Amino acid sequence: MINTKNKIIFQYPIITILGDNNVGKSSLYNILIKKYDSLVNKIPNFTIDKKYSIANIKNIKYICVDTISYNKFQENNSLIKKEILFSIKESNLILLLIRGNKLNILDYKIISYIRKYNKQVIIILNIKKQIFLDNEFYSLGFKFYLINIKDRNNIIKLEKILYKYIKKIRDYNKNNTNILYNKIYKINKNSIKIAIIGMPNVGKSTLINKFINEKRIIVNDMPGTTRESIYIPLNTLNILNKNIILIDTAGIKKKTKIKNKIEKFSISESYKTIHKSDIILYIINGEKNFFCKQDIQLIQYIISKKKIIIIIINKIDLLTKENIFFLKKLIKIKFKFFSVIAISAKFISNLDNILKLIYKTYNMSTKIYRTSQLMKILNLATSLVLPPLHNGKRIKLKYIHQVKNHPLLFKIYGNQLKKLSHNYKRYLLKFIYNKLQCFGNIINIKFQENKNPYN
Repeated sequence: MINTKNKIIFQYPIITILGDNNVGKSSLYNILIKKYDSLVNKIPNFTIDKKYSIANIKNIKYICVDTISYNKFQENNSLIKKEILFSIKESNLILLLIRGNKLNILDYKIISYIRKYNKQVIIILNIKKQIFLDNEFYSLGFKFYLINIKDRNNIIKLEKILYKYIKKIRDYNKNNTNILYNKIYKINKNSIKIAIIGMPNVGKSTLINKFINEKRIIVNDMPGTTRESIYIPLNTLNILNKNIILIDTAGIKKKTKIKNKIEKFSISESYKTIHKSDIILYIINGEKNFFCKQDIQLIQYIISKKKIIIIIINKIDLLTKENIFFLKKLIKIKFKFFSVIAISAKFISNLDNILKLIYKTYNMSTKIYRTSQLMKILNLATSLVLPPLHNGKRIKLKYIHQVKNHPLLFKIYGNQLKKLSHNYKRYLLKFIYNKLQCFGNIINIKFQENKNPYN
């Protein structure tokens, strides 16, 4: 491991799983990393973005990479070709997964690139029975193994084979400063998980690519390009001494507009990601020039899950200053306590403003407020606007303190609080928001009746 001022660099071996459509790449990836991280199903071409995860064999760590199927490698989609070639270039070892005992034209094409970049490769034939193999496998000059990835004994066999390769690569990397091996990957439990959420084609993947300064996520004008939630460590050391995990998600559509199982899977994953995240960057397509009902409903759903939200208006390169001002005003009318920032993910070169806002809002959510400070705010609020009367008696709010943070929860004690009107509760919430200046965060207030010892 190498420490620098701005990043943490790991010299872990990179093992990439390559294969044609539906050969079991995602299943093997999940097996090697020992968790269900990549969606597995029989839908062709489901995985269209790479996934990275730390894995280990006998305490030797390595990076395992799940990749796009190369069945569209020769089509005019240059993005897929570039992604696959980049995967080959960055790898220390390639696991070429073949279903059955026959190679097709594309398998040979990929093998030719593996030779070109002088990469180590193991061919894995994912078959259930020991069968006769054609001479073509022997003539390739590569090691190959018959491994049924659904068989536990076969997986143990594969791990023993991989261990020998990984150990050699690790030992080589210790004495090699080639920048190719110095990849940046670090995910830990203390990282801030930031999900990029929004409707299809609003620029979520483009924004992430700009953050990491790398074309990690495939970007296309066609909606639905992102299908799974992709976790990407940003690893920017900051004032919070926490690393950031960016999570790209599939665009969320209305149920009535979901066309197939792929979209249903993808949208379900996006909702799950909201639950797992600390902060939501909600992206709005500024090009539409209005704040639509679906955006409002999605933001309300996120608020109901008590998540920090930063609302981002994207594609402002297509808007006038008047349009941007109008959009911000519309959003603030509906969500006055949440931060709004306008950007162009396509042309932006400096993302410091978004990062500063992330740190600021997260820091607020973890802050511990003094009871004396909260009491001053409560007393000021109740003196400026008196609590309502009930049965001729004034409702009394006597005491407030903080119960928890992230999300913020305050508890107010008093008499007859069950009779406190909804309007007065909203007034208190707004007053506390304004005084604490914790915009972007969710504040919850619980009201508890004082117990009468004489009852």
